[in-house]
Amino acid sequence: MEVASTCSIDWLLHDLDLILNSSGIYLFVLYDVRDAIKHLKFLKTFLMCARKWSQSNDLYLQSDNVVKRVSLRSFLSCIEDTFHKYEEDIQSLCLRLETEDIHKSIVAHGVLHEIEKEIISLKQEIIQIYFALASSRSFQSNSCMTDDELLEFIDLILQNLADLAYDDMNWKITKSSIYAALSAQVQDLEAKLTFLKSFIPFAKMRGTADIPALLLAHFEVVALTAARLSYMWSFWDDFEAIHNPGLYYRSTRSFELLSIRAVDFHVYEIYKEVLAASNSSASLHTAVMDERILNNFNDSLISRLWELLCCSSSFVDSMKDEMQKLYAGLRFLRSILREHHEMMDEQNEKIGALLGEAGIIIFSPTLSRVIEGEVSFSGSTQVLDFCDMLANTNIHIKHFKDQLSVSSTIESLPNSSHSLRAPEVSQTSSRMLSKGKMPIDHEVMVGLDDKGEQGIEPLIKHFKDQISGSSTIQSLPNSSHSLRAPEVSQTSSRMLSKGKMPIAREIMVGLDDEAAKVFERLRWGSEQVEIVPIVGMAGLGKTTLAKKVYNNISVTCHFHIRLWCTVSQEFNMKNVLLQILCSDGKHSRKDEFQNLDEHALLEKLHQRLLKNRYLVVFDDVWDIEVWNELRTAFPNDKNGSRIIFTSRFSNVASEVQYGGEPHKIRRLTVEESFELLQKKVFGEEEECPQALHELGMAIAKKCRGLPLALVVVAGVLATIEHDICVWEEFAESFTLTMVSGADQCKKSLELSFEHLPYHLKECLLYFAAFREDEKIGAKKLMCLWIAEGFVEIIEGEKSEDVAEKYLMDLIGRNLVMVGKNRSIGGVKTCYIHDLIFEFCKGKAKEKKFLQVLRGYDELSTFNEPPNLPRLSICSSGKDFMKSKLFCPHLVLNLGNINLRLKELPTEVESLLCLRYLALTAWTMGFIPPSIANLSHLETFCLNSGEIVSLPDSIWNMKKLRHIHVRWEGIIIPFSSNDNGVENLSTLPNLDTLSCLCLYEEGENLLRRIPNVRRLTISDYQTGNEVFNMSRLECLESLTYSGNYSLGSMEHVELSFPMNLKKLSLSYLGLPCSKMSLIEQLPNLEVLKLRERAMDGQRWELMVGGFPKLRVLTLEEVEVVEWIEADPDSDDYFPCLQQLKLHDISNLKMMPACLESISTLEEIKVSSCGDGVKSLVREIEAAQEYNNGNENMKIIIID
Repeated sequence: MEVASTCSIDWLLHDLDLILNSSGIYLFVLYDVRDAIKHLKFLKTFLMCARKWSQSNDLYLQSDNVVKRVSLRSFLSCIEDTFHKYEEDIQSLCLRLETEDIHKSIVAHGVLHEIEKEIISLKQEIIQIYFALASSRSFQSNSCMTDDELLEFIDLILQNLADLAYDDMNWKITKSSIYAALSAQVQDLEAKLTFLKSFIPFAKMRGTADIPALLLAHFEVVALTAARLSYMWSFWDDFEAIHNPGLYYRSTRSFELLSIRAVDFHVYEIYKEVLAASNSSASLHTAVMDERILNNFNDSLISRLWELLCCSSSFVDSMKDEMQKLYAGLRFLRSILREHHEMMDEQNEKIGALLGEAGIIIFSPTLSRVIEGEVSFSGSTQVLDFCDMLANTNIHIKHFKDQLSVSSTIESLPNSSHSLRAPEVSQTSSRMLSKGKMPIDHEVMVGLDDKGEQGIEPLIKHFKDQISGSSTIQSLPNSSHSLRAPEVSQTSSRMLSKGKMPIAREIMVGLDDEAAKVFERLRWGSEQVEIVPIVGMAGLGKTTLAKKVYNNISVTCHFHIRLWCTVSQEFNMKNVLLQILCSDGKHSRKDEFQNLDEHALLEKLHQRLLKNRYLVVFDDVWDIEVWNELRTAFPNDKNGSRIIFTSRFSNVASEVQYGGEPHKIRRLTVEESFELLQKKVFGEEEECPQALHELGMAIAKKCRGLPLALVVVAGVLATIEHDICVWEEFAESFTLTMVSGADQCKKSLELSFEHLPYHLKECLLYFAAFREDEKIGAKKLMCLWIAEGFVEIIEGEKSEDVAEKYLMDLIGRNLVMVGKNRSIGGVKTCYIHDLIFEFCKGKAKEKKFLQVLRGYDELSTFNEPPNLPRLSICSSGKDFMKSKLFCPHLVLNLGNINLRLKELPTEVESLLCLRYLALTAWTMGFIPPSIANLSHLETFCLNSGEIVSLPDSIWNMKKLRHIHVRWEGIIIPFSSNDNGVENLSTLPNLDTLSCLCLYEEGENLLRRIPNVRRLTISDYQTGNEVFNMSRLECLESLTYSGNYSLGSMEHVELSFPMNLKKLSLSYLGLPCSKMSLIEQLPNLEVLKLRERAMDGQRWELMVGGFPKLRVLTLEEVEVVEWIEADPDSDDYFPCLQQLKLHDISNLKMMPACLESISTLEEIKVSSCGDGVKSLVREIEAAQEYNNGNENMKIIIID
């Protein structure tokens, strides 16, 4: 009988892969195919391994006290025969792909289901065989595999583990705490196997022709155990984990009981001899191969040393300084190995010897036993020997480093300069830096692999906090003083903005003819789907033109669906898909899509567009790859659908399928340039003074028709005196910097930057820490500015208000753009033009203000230079974890990385100068009292799926300004030690609290946050005292979710603060008869009445109510009749601008005053019945008749 091969499995995998990558496959079939591929890969690993033992004696498998004799040879042949019979069925399915959609075939699902059943039937026996093989190897000193065969086996297991993490754990991590522990074990196995994989080639390179049999046999046991556990885990799902937890814990416990070390005592001496070998066999490898082998082994040492540094052990603490020196030394060697230079062979030999020394130390079983508590470290001879080896190795690495520093061949390699190079085309996304042992989940909230990960916010490093323990930063590193503004004009530092609502719409000049041409191509022409490329150099107004067309009322009526996404240079596919799917206003939150992979998102998009006439805009396209990966999602229903590309590159437009002739956007004429400059400096209603007209025209002409250059220059002119002499001085300096082409924008930016006051320079350069085109939350940005010490402390003013003035000033100078406005005024999101982003990156590097690391190469070779003020890391989670970058003092912004922790890490608690802390940990429900050690903390943000309990010590953190806890909220204890309300300790500086869960003592808790301005409450109380909120005199924004089960609120006394500007209510059950309590609030600008906020079907508006209300939202309320108390009065809604109605199909009557309110700009209706739509159309007609209001927008979304 021949030994079974993997031929049938290989054929099945090949054909299933073709099916997986085909178009037209429905989700239920896609998931079946993916599961089959995963399990077949695990089966292939088993067959490859088991073939090596098939010539040995029969195995005896034990299960439930029953011993079963198995011939491995026969078992393998049976597997081959079983799956051979499915080859023809799967090949037949592949052939059908060319003639019909596979989802139409019931056969597809049936065949895959049968394959899955066969695989499951083999599960228990394969697990037992793995166990039997590992047990037999433990008692033998010879190896069954050659070293090359073992490396192949390890490769397959590592791929299985990667598939396991990709397909199962990451998306399930939020649903079951079991998977957090499981994932940690997978990572541990991966680390051990990666070490073995790197050690064998390293040993050969160092002169060991054949790995000793005993050592190789031990490695086989590690690999077999890893294969068995990974195979067991591949079958876990939520149902089995929840309903059979005992089986789960037995399997995970088996791993702990084995305590498998990559290098154990009985092979350590052999391991040391191998590493100590010095006769390098360079003839076997090229220098480049040697370099790769050294790199891999060094990476595995760094990974293991990272784990040691992060563990909690008195021994590690006592040796931490020396171990950190070794860690820094290994990273230094890594950076040297990344560079190609002369004398590589000689240096590789020295590096190999140093890595051998480090490997003997790091994988010492004595060290493992001391850390695990098996051996005391005090007085042990072995431990003392270990300490000596560690110190000597550090000396040897330092000596090697000193030699390089005086060598002419290495003088061109400063510690970190190479880490500043940007990758050519990076698809990585932002990832944060964590200190200590924080296992990072690189799927939850970000996608399933490097390519699909959504971008995460930047992490900014604070080295200055190592020096200063004060609440404010008293001084900055010397390098940043070069940011100070020149003494050009004292008026340049004055604040521009007086109001709080910058105009989000862009001033458009000279685009009417351009827009008409694009509009004609959208409305007319072929019925086939067609791409309309808008092409032009940077700063020419491509995005502005696309927005003008996209928002045109005729376009919105012509297309059933309009979607928008910004691609940018460093795009990732999942982020692009999420942008598109969430850009229509119906799915503003990404939660429902976040856990889907790219295939599922593509299917969602395809279904959304199918049979609809759609317009989709891809803004800022750099590479045709984005379209090649997405085009299957865009159906061609021959209904006139259109796609707009904006790009700097004509070749991108010419290469796309369905691509039409590129629309090349022209530059502005001199007259148009002056018109834009004038409107940006003086406003749309005011004209340029005659005395400045000639100078203004000359300055406009120097901008060479580039809109971006014009608006940047206008931002400077708006801040200086409108005086002939001052403008002449500016025009002269501007002329001296003149260049041609796109560089003119850069020169305009340079001039604008030099005119910025010092504090605004810091704030602008900080944008370089984020991703290109990222829409940044304004409040988050301002909190980071405050934490960084950029915002001046002014007596009598809140830091948030000062920071907002800074932001408004940058917006007024046309350096920062508004993404979205807040409903009560101010900016919700902001961003900068990609040219300004490039400028900020370059300037931040030049001024040593910020260092940005992108991708694995830069992270892995980064050696911390002295006096680096801050560090931004942009990388995938996988690359970040692999790099093992270690930095001790941070502004910790980990908001979009899921830390698999239930409690706050002690490492975070040791960052005593921390001002800003943002975390995501879905299972974290408890914050320890020791958080009060972070006495300088100003902002604390946590995303958790649990209700989080804050400690009583929180009341001692007097500098806290912002507490944000999502999604379930927080409980703050009411201390029983306080004697009377008068003696309550408070948080006097707290500005924002979200979301506070109230169970008792509600009113007294609110008294302890007297100056809060933004508050979110979930009220679970059985009493009603919380409704007296009048003491919160500073409160401007309140979001309140009540306990509707309490019954009628008819007799409850309610009281809201008079300064309230924004109010959002749900589950309050406020009787319609008591709505006057809200209507009479004098400063209320935004009111959102959501599900069960009101109780009753008839709401009569009081005369003179809502004196300042601008935005009103009614969502899932039960109102049937909504009318005025006095129909003859016109004193209703004097300021109303927007009315939003969602899911209120029972509404039969609406106030007649809506037909005549002159301020009304927009009514948006979604998920409402035809009756509500008819009422809104009547209001639209009456508005046009009564007020001539033809421009009022009516938006109806079904």
